[in-house]
Amino acid sequence: MTDFAKLHASVVSVATAQSCSHSRLTPKNVSVHVLPETTSFSSVAALAGAVEGEAYIGTVEKELIFSAHLGPGKGEDGYAELFEARPAKKRRRCGNSAEEEADRVAAARARLAQSVPTLASCELDVAQKVATKLVCNLRGPNGEIVVQSYAILAKKLGVADTCQRVVIAARLNAGIEMNVRLLKSCLGPCWEDGLITTLPTLHGIGKIELPLSDEASAAAMFGNAAILLVTSVPTNGAKK
Repeated sequence: MTDFAKLHASVVSVATAQSCSHSRLTPKNVSVHVLPETTSFSSVAALAGAVEGEAYIGTVEKELIFSAHLGPGKGEDGYAELFEARPAKKRRRCGNSAEEEADRVAAARARLAQSVPTLASCELDVAQKVATKLVCNLRGPNGEIVVQSYAILAKKLGVADTCQRVVIAARLNAGIEMNVRLLKSCLGPCWEDGLITTLPTLHGIGKIELPLSDEASAAAMFGNAAILLVTSVPTNGAKK
């Protein structure tokens, strides 16, 4: 067994514990694992912790994929064989400026604060900061825009919630690999408890809150699933 095969085997053991359905090592030493269609951030973190280099998540057709290059260097050639969004990368670089996006997020926060005045201002501040980072900073390896649409909401996500939580939801473009470390950095305190899924809805959040763009609708028609991300601001989020 080669050193790369041994490294891959150690990741497979973690992938199995995280309910991954299939694992393989590509000829370019990329350790690839098919995640459940709905996966927690904690599962992604466990897999990322099992590799020494950079880890990525994204979709390939309808599957949610975790991958990590086990060889030297960044391994971008290895990722090109897994993900299929590269032909559209120039188009996906286009978008609003960071200032315009920040203003739009601020407006979304203000609308929610007005409609649900019981929400804690400090938690709304965290949501605004996280959503702004997601929109402005989360990019693919070639600068591709990842966030297709987003929303800041007030919802009860679990039976243990006695009141509405401040929730961040985002629909992420199909076929673009995301660096796990970068995603974690963008989410900050909201990385502690969240989910990603290839399903069209999660926690009752779907196409109404996060409408599909024309590009996303076309991608879905060809069997390329977008990622729906849902997370909440911890009640002590402002302290982190």
